[in-house]
Amino acid sequence: MITLDNKVNLTFSNMGLFDTESPWTHPVVTIDSFELIFVTEGTVSLYEGERNFELHKGEMVLLCPGTEHGGTKESRGHTSFYWLHFYTDCISDFLVPKVCAPDPVKTENTFKKIMHTSKNSSLLCELSLAEFLFSLSEPFEYKNKLACEVNEYIRINARKKLTAATVASRFGYSTDYVSRVYKREFGVDVKTGIIKQRLEYIESLLINTDYTIKEIAQMSGFEDENNFVKFFKYHKNVTPTLFRNRFFYVHMNNR
Repeated sequence: MITLDNKVNLTFSNMGLFDTESPWTHPVVTIDSFELIFVTEGTVSLYEGERNFELHKGEMVLLCPGTEHGGTKESRGHTSFYWLHFYTDCISDFLVPKVCAPDPVKTENTFKKIMHTSKNSSLLCELSLAEFLFSLSEPFEYKNKLACEVNEYIRINARKKLTAATVASRFGYSTDYVSRVYKREFGVDVKTGIIKQRLEYIESLLINTDYTIKEIAQMSGFEDENNFVKFFKYHKNVTPTLFRNRFFYVHMNNR
């Protein structure tokens, strides 16, 4: 358990990754903890009390203690989601929305991190959980349409060899202009934004797939594995293999 500055207590309980290819319906249960369900594949249909939810890939729900919840219809095909139980004496202080669609890559990486650190350090685990919960209450309203379109283009094409010049050309503006607009909105220039999105794409492949380092290098736009390793180590201060090994533990279950 950790106690935050506002005297609110937070305790991690347990978590796992549910994954099935078989038809599945959430069992009817009443729990004594809060629970986060973050869907990574398929659709999860459930109710809590009088409310019904249909969660799709990338969506998350917060379930509360003492209120019955269960499935409303069968999920078919590949169904996968993270579940995480925790306790707190004042959930309202975190301002966590009931249903939200957080950044999918960052959220999955965070769940992996919490899952891993829970086996080694309860303090680091609960600090990561607290940071994640607080981040959900900080919506950022983007104002500049061009900057947002540029950022989304970079995200979608993170696996390619992008440059600030090629991105600017894609939108018909000069590199200097696009970088100024982008920096006003996101706090960094386009070149840094490209690197950030590319690293997040690589990290997701390292954590969430079994591809070899050579395969990930090719998938990330590197023709040479050594250059890929040098790029990653320069920006993350760790090799791709060591980074992957930090998140070796994944708990699978079919509850």
